[in-house]
Amino acid sequence: MLSTPPPSPRRSRRINHPRTPPSSSYSHLPTHIVDINLNDLVRRITLQAIPPDHEPQQRLPLSILPPEILAEIFIQCLPHDSSFLVPNRTEAPLLLTRVSSHWRQLALSTPELWSSLHIPQEDIPATQLWLSRSGSLPLSLSIAIDFNEQPHQDILDVLCRYSFRWKHIRFDFRHLLCPPMYSLHLAQDRIPQLSTFEFHARDISNPNLSQITRLLSSAPKLREVTWVDDLANTETLLELPLNRLTRLSLAMEHGTLDYLQLLHQCSNLEHIRIARPLSNNNSQSPGIYLSKLASLNISYDLTSILDHLILPSLHSVRIYIENDTKHLSNASSPQQQSLYSNAPHAQSHPHLPLHHSTPQPPSWNPSPFLSLIDRSACQIKRLSISAPLTEENLLLCLKKTSESLVCLELKDGVVGDKLIQAFTVRLCPKLEELNLDAIVACSQGALAGMVESRLGSSLRKIRLLDGHKDLEKLKDLSKRHRETESLTVDIIPRKTARQHTRSFLFRRKLCASR
Repeated sequence: MLSTPPPSPRRSRRINHPRTPPSSSYSHLPTHIVDINLNDLVRRITLQAIPPDHEPQQRLPLSILPPEILAEIFIQCLPHDSSFLVPNRTEAPLLLTRVSSHWRQLALSTPELWSSLHIPQEDIPATQLWLSRSGSLPLSLSIAIDFNEQPHQDILDVLCRYSFRWKHIRFDFRHLLCPPMYSLHLAQDRIPQLSTFEFHARDISNPNLSQITRLLSSAPKLREVTWVDDLANTETLLELPLNRLTRLSLAMEHGTLDYLQLLHQCSNLEHIRIARPLSNNNSQSPGIYLSKLASLNISYDLTSILDHLILPSLHSVRIYIENDTKHLSNASSPQQQSLYSNAPHAQSHPHLPLHHSTPQPPSWNPSPFLSLIDRSACQIKRLSISAPLTEENLLLCLKKTSESLVCLELKDGVVGDKLIQAFTVRLCPKLEELNLDAIVACSQGALAGMVESRLGSSLRKIRLLDGHKDLEKLKDLSKRHRETESLTVDIIPRKTARQHTRSFLFRRKLCASR
């Protein structure tokens, strides 16, 4: 029977306070996450199966569950907040091995509990033990290495020996400006199941990047790539098998990328996310036709490239400000500040400051987006905007998408009487969900009146910040029309400052010369 070696005191402290690797730009979590109460579920399942003369000391209810059902319960107990499990003695699956010998045996023989892992620091034996329990299932694996110009080949070789079962892989590599310091040769041409790859790099030289691009070129089922680098390099990205990808996420911190040159190779792309740096595009370049692209997630200062695209299948768009710090809620112009501060319910949001010392980004010009819709004849159903935008330009976007829009999300801006009045007179008649994660600085009662005017139409859900003066009226509307109309009112909690910390552990060997 496999056993888990006891951790050292130092490692125990790390395990008891795990950090999870950040999720990818596209979610790989289950569509429906089960919030399971193990004790309650067992009680309900076994209630009818316990004999009338059952004595509590004779047989525990859990012991009469078939192993298949108990194993499925174990799987539902896995943490769902990351694509990769971080070993933690207080969470499944390790916790399940510490309850009883029966549970331990069942947990150790259930491969689904061990097919995901964020590889622990400096712990090759524990990594090998964990993966040995995964049977023959496809693997989701993550590793973060701060090389500091030193080799870490041993742990990479362990990882590569399982490459035939790789399905979702994440590498986070740092500090490799030297000549090639690692090798992935054990995995080369041995990744038949790899479908998703994430690469996060900082201070990595081009020769060290070529190891990755060469590996991915041998992945026949690769469909999704996330590439986050601190230096933009179009030539390196062109080495990726772009024509196979259906999902692509790109983010760089410095330099420039020729996004149009990259997109020209992405004939099968369905979803894309692109962030900075700014692109040096030739305004005379011909239009790029991407027939399958349905979802676009783009930084607001990059939307000029939309002038060169034709996207007939596009239906979901998110325009956002890169490194979103939620500062747009401060209002991005003196006019918007006045609109909010003079509103009847301005004091309803004391957690959203009206004054700030940091300069605000320029307002987004939606002209490329509007012309894209006309040129592509696409039907936008979902629109999310978290970028600086005047109410007039917002209305232009909504009028252009009015006949098809089903879901609208507005974040960190200011919504005034003009927009609320437009919705009252049936702008966006098919709108089902309205998410107002923004300052709604309209006249008191206007928002509730707008929602009431749309009862009986398609509107089914509205979300707004806690503290709005129309909130009680909206709740009352939801209660009064519960039987005849289905209207859900969700409250967005007040925003608090968040501390940005690294979310996973790095393996690091210190260089003796430093």
